[in-house]
Amino acid sequence: MKRNFTCLTLLLILAFAVALPSCKKFEGPQKVPAYIHIESIEVDPNPENYFVFGANTSKITDAWVHIDDQLIGVYELPATFPVLKKGPHKVTVYGGIKVDGRSSARDRYPFYQRVVYENLNLVEDSIVNLQPVVSYYPINNGTNIAWMEDFENANTLLPVGDSTIGASRVTGDEAWHSVNSFWSGKVELPPDTLDFMMATADEFDFYKGTNGVYCLLEMDYNCNDTFCVGVQYYENYTLETKPLVKVTPTDKTHDKPQRWNKIYINIGPMMNNYASSPYFKVYFTSDLTAANYMTYGGVPYGHEYHPISEPRYYYFDNLKLLYRNL
Repeated sequence: MKRNFTCLTLLLILAFAVALPSCKKFEGPQKVPAYIHIESIEVDPNPENYFVFGANTSKITDAWVHIDDQLIGVYELPATFPVLKKGPHKVTVYGGIKVDGRSSARDRYPFYQRVVYENLNLVEDSIVNLQPVVSYYPINNGTNIAWMEDFENANTLLPVGDSTIGASRVTGDEAWHSVNSFWSGKVELPPDTLDFMMATADEFDFYKGTNGVYCLLEMDYNCNDTFCVGVQYYENYTLETKPLVKVTPTDKTHDKPQRWNKIYINIGPMMNNYASSPYFKVYFTSDLTAANYMTYGGVPYGHEYHPISEPRYYYFDNLKLLYRNL
């Protein structure tokens, strides 16, 4: 499966064209369709998986559905869709995501295994309910974890550049909780403190000696102001910063509700394009001027929700940097 996340347009147009309802009558001998309903796609909740893959948080927005190994459509969940098939058929479901959080960049998540129903009985004018549960591909057999930070034991995000502010560990009501998780990372900027910037303590070079990699960062977050995620790398012996995604607030008030969101950030193209760099780091910053975004009145445009005279907060958890070779 050699695909590039940046070249999805044609495939998505074809897939969604199939998925959209049609006003034309069905052609062929079968006039009445069967129906499939998928409410959601979940990640395997087995708590033992936590010790390998971390928390099973997900934001699977779409179902990529194949029947008898042919793609019939990409459906935003929850979905009920018609199928001009009857009797037993092989139905395959892939979990789909919004790459970089963008509705225009949907793709199958390459680290989730497909779910196969070998002989699903389809009945005309009847609905079959599916409840797919996906799992990560095994370690070293489709999934590799370069870095994982859940703040349960330590914090490997450190201030960089001129910043003196990094993430601190918090628990209690502020943290994201699960059976095995009680701590989260937090950056809080006091009034009149302009920005923070922090990066991974680890340096990543797993792309060396390969023909390219898929690499995505999973991140749960909760914040009341915009921040940027990017990579640091070397070009011509100079340390460069490349912004990738501007992450918008989950909450635009002064309160701190549990409004966590999840995003999948595509880092692979950067690593593949700058493979001569000796290593990469992932960074996080509220300084959107460094991210080449607009400024207004000397204040970074990203602070439209909370000017620097008001407190701003950013929570992080369940960060995973996953990769596999192309």
